[in-house]
Amino acid sequence: MAAQTTTGSGVLAAQEPSSSSAGSSRYASNVMALGRLCNSDPLSWFKVWGTEVLPRTAVAGNVIGLILVNSTMPQVVKTSDGKMPPLTRAMWVRMAVRITPIAGGLKTAQYAVMREMKLALDQVVHPGLSTMLSFGVVGTLFQSVIYNTLIAEMYKVYTGEVRAKPGFGELVRGVQPGIVWCFGRECFSMGGGLYLGPFVKARLAAMLKDESGGHSVGGVQISEGVMRFGSGFLSGACTAFGTQWMHNVSLVAGRLAAAKEARGAPYYTGAAWNTAYKELGPAVFYMNYPQRMCLIAGAVALLNCVDIFHRPELRML
Repeated sequence: MAAQTTTGSGVLAAQEPSSSSAGSSRYASNVMALGRLCNSDPLSWFKVWGTEVLPRTAVAGNVIGLILVNSTMPQVVKTSDGKMPPLTRAMWVRMAVRITPIAGGLKTAQYAVMREMKLALDQVVHPGLSTMLSFGVVGTLFQSVIYNTLIAEMYKVYTGEVRAKPGFGELVRGVQPGIVWCFGRECFSMGGGLYLGPFVKARLAAMLKDESGGHSVGGVQISEGVMRFGSGFLSGACTAFGTQWMHNVSLVAGRLAAAKEARGAPYYTGAAWNTAYKELGPAVFYMNYPQRMCLIAGAVALLNCVDIFHRPELRML
């Protein structure tokens, strides 16, 4: 009996790990098998997407949303026609506390939609083209919604006036001025910078490789995170410079629309370029670059580190 008991215990002991191991293998297999939402178990898909994808888009969206709020508030005050006096520190904090979560939520949604569009386009076009197209299309549309929402919220905080939120028709009209230049700016600055980041990183890695196989400068070791951030910042700085003229022409298009200029309306594609070059000359290619470079290069560096395209097999479409 003792032998049977020992044997029985031994069999049970062997069966339990085997069952547990089989369960773990099945779970890992199910996770690895997840792909398009329509071909996967929805509960498992959203569980993995919510833990591995959503946090990345949320970090990128909220950090860049914070930067966007702080760079937008002074511009709104300047264009308020005197309705908003210069911001005090207390009012700045009050507005930031109210508006930053809204901006962060909208930017998070923007990056989630961008991710879906890019991964879907990857199936039919080159990955570089899909990255730039997704940033161009989604970025152009979302930026208009974000700016309109932030302006309405700022007026609500500062003046007590509740500005009517723009309807769909008004949003469409707001996107029209300079849309060609806006699309090119978003496509080649953010999209191009993000696509070029890995190539810049590979070149830097080859240049900075030391005898131990790591990366160092002057004997100081450089971590993988610093390499990713640095390569993203460099690529973003270059694409920001290359698209600076598009940004400046876009601003002129917005000014022409605000002045209700009839020539070239409603898109002001040619009119904006002609006016910008007439007024600025060669400076159209570099004016305002330092300020914009910090925003674009920093955003590309952050996205290069966070990698919102992690687990590319997890896509809805």
